[in-house]
Amino acid sequence: MGSVDMSVRPAAPGTPAGAPPRSPSGSPAGSPVGASRRRPAAALRPHIVNYTGFRTEFTTPRRRLELPTGHVTLVFPFGEGLWVGRGGQEPPARLRPASGALVSGPRTGWAIGVHEGAVHGLEVNMSPLGAYRLFGIPMAHFGETRVDPAEVLGPAGRHLAERLQALGTWPERFDLLDAVFTARLDRGPRVAPEVRGALARLWADSGSLARAAAETGWSARTLRARFREQVGLSPKGVARVFRLQHALRLLAAGMAPAAVAVACGYHDQAHFGRDVKAMTGLAPARLAALRGGLPPGSALDRLPGRITSVLLTAGAAPL
Repeated sequence: MGSVDMSVRPAAPGTPAGAPPRSPSGSPAGSPVGASRRRPAAALRPHIVNYTGFRTEFTTPRRRLELPTGHVTLVFPFGEGLWVGRGGQEPPARLRPASGALVSGPRTGWAIGVHEGAVHGLEVNMSPLGAYRLFGIPMAHFGETRVDPAEVLGPAGRHLAERLQALGTWPERFDLLDAVFTARLDRGPRVAPEVRGALARLWADSGSLARAAAETGWSARTLRARFREQVGLSPKGVARVFRLQHALRLLAAGMAPAAVAVACGYHDQAHFGRDVKAMTGLAPARLAALRGGLPPGSALDRLPGRITSVLLTAGAAPL
């Protein structure tokens, strides 16, 4: 497992490449500073992608654009100073430790995360089917909402944020999460194999919505209902998110926007540009410029192989 700084790409102005964040006094910030990421226990890997512990101390606020990924993120804040807002709106209120946790479910639009420069906490990234299995609650319930972990994890979730914060190291915290989630495996609802198969088909070819639907053998109404329950989005919404992710990966690889539009099944380049802006708040060229050439799955991103986040500079807020 490596240690990464997910909050700062590129480095803060005036900070030499590779140097640690500085506290307001100019001395190296608290220990540990940065982020530590680990995969979950083997039994949980079909459901949970990774755990990431983060702690940063900068003298200026940081703003991140969080893009649609089709995944679910559970965040445990260990202190004040973290805000989350959706749909281009600046976050209205900070997340406090008493809030318990924040669940960000699958969505087709963007979100903005803001922190004051000093932020500390832990996030869990999971597939929507994994979240459905572990939480045992219809995924349509989750948008961007604060939750009491006891509501979705049972008695083991009670005071979980406080228990995580009280532990001394990231490996200890990750081990506690392994224990809590492993205990949930046999209690949650089973995922319909038709939904799992349709998701795999859509990820392999996001333009194959009709084929994915036909392979389930269900009516369109049943398919939508099952997706809303077990994924949190409609099949069409999932297809849009997956097509966006494929398109962003091709852009990051240097493919021209017109060629990306053709490769990903958009009607034309204008349609591609409109859809990207509707889902991310930014035109494709602007989004690529703010990424600064980072590949999918970079230290800035939450998930391997996907483009999940953009560090916003002054004047770069989505429309």
